[in-house]
Amino acid sequence: MKKNKKIKILFLDILTGDKKIKKDIENKVYQGGTYGEHIRKIFGLSKKELVVLDGSKNISAKPSKYDAIIMGGSVENPVKNIERPWMKKVYKFILEAIDKNVPILGICGGLQFVVRALGGEIIPNPKGREFGSVNINITQAGMRDRLFRGLPKNIIIQSSHKCILKGLRSKWTLLASSNLCDIQAIAIGKNIRLLQFHPEMISRQIKALAQMRKEPLLREGFVGNEKEFKEFLSSIKNTEKTGKKILQNFIKYFVV
Repeated sequence: MKKNKKIKILFLDILTGDKKIKKDIENKVYQGGTYGEHIRKIFGLSKKELVVLDGSKNISAKPSKYDAIIMGGSVENPVKNIERPWMKKVYKFILEAIDKNVPILGICGGLQFVVRALGGEIIPNPKGREFGSVNINITQAGMRDRLFRGLPKNIIIQSSHKCILKGLRSKWTLLASSNLCDIQAIAIGKNIRLLQFHPEMISRQIKALAQMRKEPLLREGFVGNEKEFKEFLSSIKNTEKTGKKILQNFIKYFVV
């Protein structure tokens, strides 16, 4: 993607503060790489254009230094009364970024952290876990939004979450929904876009994540047995083209 100006984007990694879990995910899902490096490549950014910071550590950077902030998924659920201390520090960083009018793209955990910072409520989804290649319905407002420009009303994209946003606040605009998750994408103001689904994840990664979570999936009844688990893996589709379009739209219309 051609960019006419130099940009510097922050990827605030909120995956987890647990080093063992993080390493396990990096080895199995990102084939020994890192989440941040995958983000850089899937967005088509150079090493000079993307700075990666670990959100579970002390964040000394100032949001105003960056042209945009991207936040991805997290194994930590930002549910009230169970949040870890580092998560609350991330909320403060998010509020500072919003105060400085820095564009934000929140993906899955990123959505949940941003809405918690703004006082929204995250709850376990009463409909259960949403996982795999999911049908997403873009609303009329979503079809008019620059983030989904060039996409059809119905898309298939990867998803992996157990918690959801309880409800929209005033001036938060619903952009997309699915059968198991009413709030799949929202717009807050001109430059904050939040997605519950994972446009950055490719089919190989969601399959690797499924293998890691096989026992919980069986225990929860998401799949009933080994045969159903194999059928679930076979149902995962290649959604890379759609995901990249959304990510490129964010860079094109909200950053550049």
